[in-house]
Amino acid sequence: MPAPDPTPPALVPAESRNPFAARGFARWWLASLVAGTGVGIQSVTVPLFVRDRVAAGARAGAIATALMATALPGVVLALLGGAFADRIERRRILVRAYLAATVASCVYVALSGLGVASVWPVYPLAALVGSAGAFTSPARMSLLPLLVSRAQLQNGVILGTTLGFVAAHQLFGPTLAGLLADGFGLTVAFAAEVALLLAAACLFGGIRTGAPTPTGASVLADLREGVRYVRGEPALRGLLLLALVPGVFVIGPFAVTIALLVPDVLHAGDKWVGILWGCFGGGVVMGSLLLTLRPLPRRGLAVCIANAVVGCILIAYSRSSSIAASAAILVAWGIGASVFINYVIALLQERTEPSMIGRVMSMYSLAFFVAMPAGYAQAGAVTSAFGPQASLLSSGIAAAAIGLACLVGMRSVRALR
Repeated sequence: MPAPDPTPPALVPAESRNPFAARGFARWWLASLVAGTGVGIQSVTVPLFVRDRVAAGARAGAIATALMATALPGVVLALLGGAFADRIERRRILVRAYLAATVASCVYVALSGLGVASVWPVYPLAALVGSAGAFTSPARMSLLPLLVSRAQLQNGVILGTTLGFVAAHQLFGPTLAGLLADGFGLTVAFAAEVALLLAAACLFGGIRTGAPTPTGASVLADLREGVRYVRGEPALRGLLLLALVPGVFVIGPFAVTIALLVPDVLHAGDKWVGILWGCFGGGVVMGSLLLTLRPLPRRGLAVCIANAVVGCILIAYSRSSSIAASAAILVAWGIGASVFINYVIALLQERTEPSMIGRVMSMYSLAFFVAMPAGYAQAGAVTSAFGPQASLLSSGIAAAAIGLACLVGMRSVRALR
């Protein structure tokens, strides 16, 4: 008999969980960061542009209408954007959509630089930006699983989506916008947005993946197949329903009221509109970093709890009358939101078949596009009648109550790990 080999068998190295080890991820992350910063600037500049051009009593309604004009096209186009993401190479979609958003931002530069007093041009421009967003969101999110392995996906979502696009959208973009608008004027802030969106289009254009496999069916048939797929998956259906809550009762009211709350209640300058947005984004970054270091074992339960907790935090924010307290509360809100954002996206991507991921992520986008106009509308109406603090208080109570009901009733989501 041959002598036994004394050399121990080589250990199979564990697969890296670092998404930056995957080819293409670093460029996708940088492109997402740049795009999020550009889009985040507009979340501050457009409300300020509208606010300064209408009468005091009409400000809340005018701001809400501009925000609704951005969100409503997504209601119609989000599912179509997902179907296209499953049929067309994602980078082509991203390049064209961000170029369209760049054109809209160039018009904003002209309107602000020329001192145009009318606000009506904002509404078609906002609709153009919203239409582009209906295609960029599913294309960008469904591109990630093509660049990383399954072991890298959770950290890819946290580092790429949350610490990339979302952090830039909620932290870097709004903070930069507030500082630029307060220090140099809205025209400079809009010009920075143009440069960033154009850079994002160029960066996404350099990411090459294989073209999606043709389904052989029409776009409408693909859409129907995607809806049937989600209807047959209770956990996916529950996650998508939960995604409706933040837009209606948290993000929508916050976006409508912040440009009014800062000067009228907190008695601060316009830079604080951006800085307070940035405090929320900073909380998202902090929470996301903590999740990479210490993931929560029961992600579905954490998602359910996060909605209720964020509602309670919004109640506290509605009662604040100082900049320091508001900033601290918004950081806490961002930490809670990071749990929801990271885990909902990761759970959707992990539990979806690769051929369906564009359509499923477009439904996630659709949940926000449906919820945001409703949030803007209800916040605009309540703010016009009772003021920004009353709007935030009522929305926080509703969000907390719905979050608790979902915690009890959504067993399929609660059981996810």
